[in-house]
Amino acid sequence: MKKLLLLCMSLWLVAADFEWVPYEKALKLAKKEHKPIMIMITQKHCPVCSYMEDVTFEDIDLSEYIEDHLIPVKLNLHQAAMHGFTAYGTPTFYFLSSDGKPLTRPFAGGTNAKNFMKKLKEILR
Repeated sequence: MKKLLLLCMSLWLVAADFEWVPYEKALKLAKKEHKPIMIMITQKHCPVCSYMEDVTFEDIDLSEYIEDHLIPVKLNLHQAAMHGFTAYGTPTFYFLSSDGKPLTRPFAGGTNAKNFMKKLKEILR
C-alpha cells in the first residue's frame, strides 16, 4: 500500500502543467516577454476540452513547450465573446503575436500531444 501511495505521489509531482493566465494579464506579459498568446475557448461539459486539459496538456514535453514559448489563456464562451473572439466549436484556439495580432486563423477541435506540438511549431515558425 505504501508503494502505491508513493507511486501516485511521484506521478502527481512530475505531472506536466502550466498556468492559464487571465486575458488582460496575458496581453501585458506577451509584450514584456515577447511571447505569442495561445487562447483556448472552452465550455462546460465539453468532452474534447476535457481531453485537451486532462490528457493532451498533461504531456510533459508539450506542457514545457507551451510554458517556454507561449502565454496560455483559457476563456469560456461568454468571456471569449466579451473580448471579440468567436468560437467555431469547442475548443477553439487562437494564436496572437506579442502585440495582440492574429498569427493564424483560429481552429477548432482537439488532438493528442504529438499532433498539437506539431501544430504549435508550424504556427510559431
